Amino acid sequence: MPDDTQQAIPAVPSPAAGDEPQEHHMHLLGRYYRQVEAGRKTIEVRVATPQKRAVAVGDTVVFHDRDTGRELDVVVQRITSYSSFEDLLSSEDTARVDPDGTPGALLADLRGIYPSAKEALGALAFAFDHRPARPGRPMPMTPAQYAQTVPHHTVYGCLYIRDEHDRPVQLRSVYGSRLWQFPGGNLDTPGEDPLQTAQREAVEETGLELGMDTPRLLLTHFLHAGPRQPLNKVGLIFDGGRLTAEQLRRIRLDPAEHDMWAVHDLATWQELMAPRAFARVDAIERARHGEGPAYLITHT
Repeated sequence: MPDDTQQAIPAVPSPAAGDEPQEHHMHLLGRYYRQVEAGRKTIEVRVATPQKRAVAVGDTVVFHDRDTGRELDVVVQRITSYSSFEDLLSSEDTARVDPDGTPGALLADLRGIYPSAKEALGALAFAFDHRPARPGRPMPMTPAQYAQTVPHHTVYGCLYIRDEHDRPVQLRSVYGSRLWQFPGGNLDTPGEDPLQTAQREAVEETGLELGMDTPRLLLTHFLHAGPRQPLNKVGLIFDGGRLTAEQLRRIRLDPAEHDMWAVHDLATWQELMAPRAFARVDAIERARHGEGPAYLITHT
C-alpha cells in the first residue's frame, strides 16, 4: 500500500475495551456467497457508508445468500479504509476478494454495483477468517441419548511381532475355536487407548515389554457382527517389531489365555489357520510392505 494512502485514510480501530461486539448483516450474490462458504473468499468490499463504518474489528458479520436465503457468520479480523475501489484493489489480495475473477473485472463489477457518488464515500475492506462468531446450536439430544441410537462396537489393540527372520509369532488361545492370536486384547480398562491395551496385554500374555516406542499402525480391522459376535469390532494392529532368539526364549505364557506360541512362515500359517483368520495376517504383511491397503473388513 502506498504510504500516503495509508496515512491519509487510517484503518478502522478496534472497539474500546469492554465494548460488546455487534452483529451486522450483509447480503451477497449467490456466487460470492458460495466462495465464502467454501472458505475461498475472505475479504468483503463495501462503500464506506455510516452503517458500514459502524462495523468494528471483532464484530460479527452474518452473510446472507440472496439466491437461497442461507446464512453463515464470521468474525471481522481487520478493516482497512481506502479512498477508492482502485486503491483498494491495488493494495489488497484480490484473490481473497473474488478468487474466480481478475482485478480488472472486479473493479468493473464494483463500479457496476456502486455509482461514483457512493464510491466517493470511500471503500472498506473487511477481512475475516474461518472462526465462527455465533455459538453453535444445541445438540438435538444428549450424548447418552445419542449413544442409544447407534450400533455399539468393541475395540481391540494388538502387536504384530516377528522373529529375526521376519516370520510371524502367534499365541494359541485356550478358548472357543482355539484361535492363533497376536499379543493384545479388547479395550476393557477405563482410560486406555488401543496401543496402551496392546502393550499391557503383551506383558500379561508373554512376559515381555513390546512396542514401547509408539510403533507404527499396520492395519485397521473392522469385523462385522454376526451370530457368534453380537457387536461390531474395530481392531488396531501395531508393529511390535522383531524379537531376538533370546527374547523368544523368555516368553512366558499366561495359561489362563494361551497354551502355545509358535513361529512359522506365511505358508505354514495359512495351513494352520482358518481362511478368515489368516486373511488378517496376509493383510498385515501386504500393508507392512506397502503392497495393499491398511484396512481390512471381515465377517463372522
